[in-house]
Amino acid sequence: MPRHALADAGMPFGERARIGWRYPLRGAAPMTIGAITLFESVAFLPITGLKLLVIALGWVAIYTYAFECLRHSADGYADPPEMAINSEDKTSVALILIQLTGTAIGVLAPVFFGVPGLLVSLVFAFVLPVITMSLTFDGVGAALNPATWVAAIRRFGSPYLLLFAVMLVSSLLQAAAQYAMKDHGPTFFGTLGYYLVANYLTVYNFHLMGALIHHRHEALGYHPASMAIAEAAEPDDDMALLSHVNLIARDDVPAATDILTERLREGLAPPALHSRYRELLRAQGRLPELLVHGQIWIAALVVAKETRRALGVVQDCLGVDPAFLPDDTLTCGPLADTAAHGGMTRLALHLALGYLRTWPRDMGAAHYGLLALRMHERLGQIAEAAALGRRLLADYPEHPLAADIGPLLATLATPRKASP
Repeated sequence: MPRHALADAGMPFGERARIGWRYPLRGAAPMTIGAITLFESVAFLPITGLKLLVIALGWVAIYTYAFECLRHSADGYADPPEMAINSEDKTSVALILIQLTGTAIGVLAPVFFGVPGLLVSLVFAFVLPVITMSLTFDGVGAALNPATWVAAIRRFGSPYLLLFAVMLVSSLLQAAAQYAMKDHGPTFFGTLGYYLVANYLTVYNFHLMGALIHHRHEALGYHPASMAIAEAAEPDDDMALLSHVNLIARDDVPAATDILTERLREGLAPPALHSRYRELLRAQGRLPELLVHGQIWIAALVVAKETRRALGVVQDCLGVDPAFLPDDTLTCGPLADTAAHGGMTRLALHLALGYLRTWPRDMGAAHYGLLALRMHERLGQIAEAAALGRRLLADYPEHPLAADIGPLLATLATPRKASP
C-alpha cells in the first residue's frame, strides 16, 4: 500500500498558511488545475450557449476537486489527492451552490444597497469559510444553521481570523488578476492566465480550510482519517487490550467485563473501550451498571467538549431508563443546549425539563425552563408551552429572563391561523 506524507496537526496555523502556497504545485494538483484551465479556455469561443456551459462545468470541476483537497487536508494528508473520489455526493453540490450564492451576494449587494450592501458582503465573506468547512464535519443541514457557524468559529479560535484575512487577500488578488489579465490583457492568453490564477487560489484556499480543521480537530471532535489508518497499522496498548477482551468474551463474558472495568477505573480510555464495555454489560442484563457507567462517561465527554458523542450516550441510557438524566448541572445544561442547537428537539426538551425539575433553585433553572418552553413550541405543543411559561413567571418573577418569557407567552396566547 502506498505511503502518504502526513501533516503535523501541532504546527501553528500561521506556518501552515505560509507554506501552503506550495500545496497547489505538488502531486496531482498542477495537472488538475492545468486541465481545468485548458477546458475553461474553450469559453473564449464566441458561442453563447457553449460559453455558459463551459463556465458552469469549469466551476463544478474546480470546486469538486478543491473540496476533495479540503477533505484530504482535514484528514491530515500533506499532499493533494489524486482525484475527487467524493465528487458524486450531495456535499459537493451544496458547496457549489453556496459558492455561487456567496459570489452573487458579494457582487450584487454593494451595487444595489451601497454601503449597507458592502457590509452584508463582508459579513457573508466572513462566514463563508465556516459554512464550507461545516459541510465536512456537520453535513449540509447543520452547515446552513447560523448557530453552527458561531459555535464552529468559537472552536476554531483566532486562527479563523487569519484564515479569513488570507481568503480576503486571495479574493483581491483574483479581482486584480481579472482586471489585469482578462479585462485589459491579451485577449486569449489573458483570459487563460486569469483562469489559472483563480483555480490556483481556489485550491490554496480550500487546502487552508482543511488544514485549519486538521489543526483544531480535537476541539471540533473530528477524527482525521490519517490517524485512524495509523492506529490500524500500529495499534496501541488499548487496542491490543480490546482484542484480548474480545477473545476472552467468546467463552467468559463476565471475565471480559471485569478486565474492562479495571482499565476504565484507571482513567482516560478511548471510546472503543467504553462502547465495548457497554455492549458486555447489556449482554448480561446488568442495566443499573450500564446507567452508572453512562453517567461517568457522559460527564467525561462533556469535560472533553465531546458533547455530540455524549448525547449519543444519553440516548442509549434513555433506551434503558426513559427517566434517565445526567446527574450534574454542568453536564445536563450543556447537553440540553447542544441538543437544541443540533435540531434534537425532543432530547433537548427532556434534558431542559429534567434540569428545571431536578435543580429548580439553580441559577440556570430559568434559562433551561425557557429552553424547554421553546422546544414545546417547536414541537407544536402550544398548551404545554403556555402552561410552562405561566409557571416560570410565577416561580421566577424577578429573573432577567422574565422579560423574554412574558412576550413569548403572549405570542403563544395569540390565535394562530390554520395553514391552508
